[in-house]
Amino acid sequence: MGSLGPGPAIPNQDQYDPAGLTEDTIARGGELFRTNCSACHNFEGAGGALPNGKYAPSLQGVSGKHIWEAMRIGPQQMPVFGPGVMTDEDVRAIVGYLDELHSVPNGGLNFGGIGPVAEGFFAWVIGIGACVLFAIWIAAKGARAR
Repeated sequence: MGSLGPGPAIPNQDQYDPAGLTEDTIARGGELFRTNCSACHNFEGAGGALPNGKYAPSLQGVSGKHIWEAMRIGPQQMPVFGPGVMTDEDVRAIVGYLDELHSVPNGGLNFGGIGPVAEGFFAWVIGIGACVLFAIWIAAKGARAR
């Protein structure tokens, strides 16, 4: 038990260390993360805004031990994912997924990891803007402009 009051015991490394997880287990961790965590922490664990000025912190660079503890005690706005809701193996799979996700280099511009809709919107605005500028340039250089 923790010295600051009642609650779950501090986890040992076997409970949160993702070393040795199979690809299937990591994929299951991704599914669990997207189902239970992405509404607040974003689909890649980059954090996000919550009601009443609260926020869900970024999970990039957070140790597996801290993720395990946060899931078990539910600090601030976070719900408690007790052993009856999510087993230690499920939490370990989520930690493995986040480790794998954050170890892969990001390709292209990520716009802060805010998601594919924003990235598509920026690409659309830049693309349409380029087409409009090109049309203005052609009109200015056209036969009627002389």
